Amino acid sequence: MKIHQVKTRLSNSYVIEDFRDGEPQLLVIDVAVACHRYVLGFIESDLKYPIHCVRAVTFTHDDPDHYGGVLALAGLCGAPVYAPYGSSRSVHKFLNDPAGVLIRIATSIRELFRRRSWSMYFSRSRNHAARLEPNFIGGLEAAREGVDKTIRLKGGDSISGFAGWELLHTPGHSWDSCCFYHSASKSIITGDTLLGSGPQKRVVVPAIYSNRKQMQHTLKHLAALEIETIYPGHGSVICDATAIASEARAFSAKR
Repeated sequence: MKIHQVKTRLSNSYVIEDFRDGEPQLLVIDVAVACHRYVLGFIESDLKYPIHCVRAVTFTHDDPDHYGGVLALAGLCGAPVYAPYGSSRSVHKFLNDPAGVLIRIATSIRELFRRRSWSMYFSRSRNHAARLEPNFIGGLEAAREGVDKTIRLKGGDSISGFAGWELLHTPGHSWDSCCFYHSASKSIITGDTLLGSGPQKRVVVPAIYSNRKQMQHTLKHLAALEIETIYPGHGSVICDATAIASEARAFSAKR
């Protein structure tokens, strides 16, 4: 089993490469809006697999930079979409975190006025890279249109054909936020629950969140697991068995 990070202009996508009865099968986690062709190009150009090897597509939460391209990619591959239980369900989000929407708006506005946000999302180099995204090699006429099946996942569930990957409900950034944990390799794909800071070589809690108390509970839960490699939704992959516990202590100490 291999985990491939695909850096698109908005977020990180992940392609899980595995084999079943000698046949390759791929699981794609998180696809940003308008970035599905880039991910498919990686599969065909870099991994050298046809797109029908994608057997399942899923996402960590329903923000556009993680979910926006999921349906398009799944439709082209003819793969089912595995959706976390709380995604695209506004009523569930409100009932479980009534103030979450307001807090996310407030933290988003605060982040908008920080220099790092402008350098990340509004830089000339980033916008230029967006225009250079390649198309995938396979012809559109060979791809299916529309998603055949959507399957809901709850905490503790795994994806058919990828039983080693367990969905963890990890609210904090948003109530529907989830991670995918692979205990055998001690790996976790975190979406926006945790981000990777390459310069600091550590994981960090996102500046935009909906519920601080839920985030603290999530960090405590993740720190109790055996995790050696963190694959974040934004930033660098972090290989450190103590990274989550360290960030949990730092986050709890903040007021």
